[in-house]
Amino acid sequence: MPDTKKIDSYFTPTSQTVRPAKPKLSRRERIIKLMKLILPAFAALLIGLLIIIPQLKKNLNDIGSEIITPQKGELEKFHMEKGVFYITDYKNMVNNFNADTLDETEPGSKIIKMINPRGSLPTADNETVTITAPVGFYNQNTKFLTLQDGVQLLYSAGVTSDTEEMYFDFNEGKAFGVKPIVTKSDTAEINAQGFEYYKDKNLLVYTGKSHLTIQADTPKGGL
Repeated sequence: MPDTKKIDSYFTPTSQTVRPAKPKLSRRERIIKLMKLILPAFAALLIGLLIIIPQLKKNLNDIGSEIITPQKGELEKFHMEKGVFYITDYKNMVNNFNADTLDETEPGSKIIKMINPRGSLPTADNETVTITAPVGFYNQNTKFLTLQDGVQLLYSAGVTSDTEEMYFDFNEGKAFGVKPIVTKSDTAEINAQGFEYYKDKNLLVYTGKSHLTIQADTPKGGL
């Protein structure tokens, strides 16, 4: 009669039973298994980027066209805030004008509009004439300056002249006006219908009907 207990012992696990070891994967096999997990995820990410990037690029272009792109002509026109504009005359003497703003009237026109220009004009006899006006226009091609809306000339001796408009041709070093002009000093006053001013001679000539008023105690020949 077979011993059943002995037979059962072959099928009952014990603490000393040796389990079969799992086969170890080689390094190459581990790398292949890892790549099988990574490659599908990478492919999915790449497909997502291919879908998103064109739309993102379109959105950026739309934003750039609405916000970044300047309006037509903005980059073509000269503009300066609180600037100094230098003008060289026919004798290579430099005349400068400070202005609140300097703007080209049209792209490529070379005509500069000045707001509140204040100019300093040196003369041949080392004198200086300071000119102020609310508005001025300077043509860079013809070197012709127009001052408007009330012009004042201040000479080194303290004499002032006021007129509505003044024109200055830097090719000839000559200024002129066809509106009434009033010149004042501490001793006299001159009213005239127009004037001519020659910069290299520091000479002011009155044109049209002119009227001179001299104070009673003013020495003869004084202004």
